[in-house]
Amino acid sequence: MPYILRPMEPSDVPVVAAIDRLSFPTPWPPAAFQRELKRKRAHYYVLLRPKGEGSPVPDRGWVDRFRQLVSPARRTRIIGYVGFRVQGDEGHITTIAVHPDWRGKGFGDLLLVVALDEMLDRGMDAVTLEMRPSNEVAYQLYTKYGFEVERRRRRYYQDGEDAWVMAADVSNEGYRQQLAQRRQELTQRLRGERIKVGQKAGAPL
Repeated sequence: MPYILRPMEPSDVPVVAAIDRLSFPTPWPPAAFQRELKRKRAHYYVLLRPKGEGSPVPDRGWVDRFRQLVSPARRTRIIGYVGFRVQGDEGHITTIAVHPDWRGKGFGDLLLVVALDEMLDRGMDAVTLEMRPSNEVAYQLYTKYGFEVERRRRRYYQDGEDAWVMAADVSNEGYRQQLAQRRQELTQRLRGERIKVGQKAGAPL
């Protein structure tokens, strides 16, 4: 895999929180990430770009409007992050996001696959999550990996929007085989993305 994944560390929290603020209407405060990192059954990872590779797209107007939020993330190698908790034989994805500069390239898929792989290795039979019904991109991602809407939670988010509770049955061998196939496809896609980014940024490949 041409990109680097490692467990999230407390020193990552300012950058992760900055990306979170760029990604969600009601983001987590840094203290929430710090608390999660202390939970025994919680697992968080950050995805890093290879050394020497810059942003794959030029600055856009929204960067100026949110410069105080963007700049911490743009000074680091962190592309995105994912977190989940385990309880019994069920896993729960708590958060997942990719920095705006790196969206649309398969990194959201990669982070989701990583979380699913890790939960399968821990013996999970089912995986759940909550998402905003208004987030069409997230919905397309989750349904691609077998998640289905189970129920609605009224006014779940701080701004009053409802949440869909989605779940995926990951207990059968067929699901594992499909996940392995998607992982292989992602590896090839991300190798191609690294080449394109390296050409634009002038980075060594």
